Amino acid sequence: MLEPAVVSPGVVDAHCHAASRRFIPRSFVEGAIRNITVMHEALGVPVQPGRLVDRALEALGDHGCDELVRQMDEAGVDWSVLLLPDFTYRLKDCELTIEEMFVEHRRILERHPGRFQVLAGVDPRWGRDGLALFERGLKEYGFRGLKLYPPCGYRADDHLLYPFYELCAAWNVPVLLHMGPTSSNLDFEPARPGCVDEPARLFPKVNFILAHAATAHVDECAMLCAFRPNVYADVSGFQEGARSEGRGLSHLLRSAPAHKLLFGTDWPVFQEDARQAEHLESFLEVAREVLAGPRLRLVLRENASRLFRGR
Repeated sequence: MLEPAVVSPGVVDAHCHAASRRFIPRSFVEGAIRNITVMHEALGVPVQPGRLVDRALEALGDHGCDELVRQMDEAGVDWSVLLLPDFTYRLKDCELTIEEMFVEHRRILERHPGRFQVLAGVDPRWGRDGLALFERGLKEYGFRGLKLYPPCGYRADDHLLYPFYELCAAWNVPVLLHMGPTSSNLDFEPARPGCVDEPARLFPKVNFILAHAATAHVDECAMLCAFRPNVYADVSGFQEGARSEGRGLSHLLRSAPAHKLLFGTDWPVFQEDARQAEHLESFLEVAREVLAGPRLRLVLRENASRLFRGR
């Protein structure tokens, strides 16, 4: 059971996605499945990649986030940050345009009042039209920040992004960037934490959040969190380590300052492994050994409340 003194008045999940195939292109899933296929083939296990992709996409039918909200309630999660990456410039098999995805995420906000904050992504190569769409998301849709996906082929320090950062500074909203490896159909090199160093220095009023604590670059991520006042990280993606020996998560929690870390699950990536309540409990089993109560509350709720709700 969760300790009320630790989680009250509720946990914030700072890294979720709508579990909907309407927002995730098939080619993205195909790239993720390819590594599973290679592993099975090496072990001599027969595998049909197309069927694995079909199965993964069939599981992405929670278009309105109803199941996510049910699991949030079960886990004691007060509200979650819903992230919308823009794959549409790089991957051309998306069901919806990025404009249509913005509208759908506004509908999710309306469907579940108070349960989500949306950070919406726009590929900077869409130019002025993309910037106008992002601003419309802030002004008209109630979105609360920018979600960037550098593996689509751009870096965080690309000057095309600077007008977006200026908007974030004007609206006092954060930027969350995917860091580390992803689908094998995308680029890994741009998703390194060092790319955030220059924009974090040039835009001191903008808070930058490194998703997944940069995965394979945890030490560099922890360094930036410690020495750049406006760089943070979320712990999403560390569930598997927490559910086994927990060494990777423990190292992260010991390396990065607690006031710079945010709890997150990366729903729906691990939905077949465990329910959200189990992921939270697994995290707490490791975190309680490293963080005292006040510092744990920072990670579970208070840091996210400051960044996304200004309190």
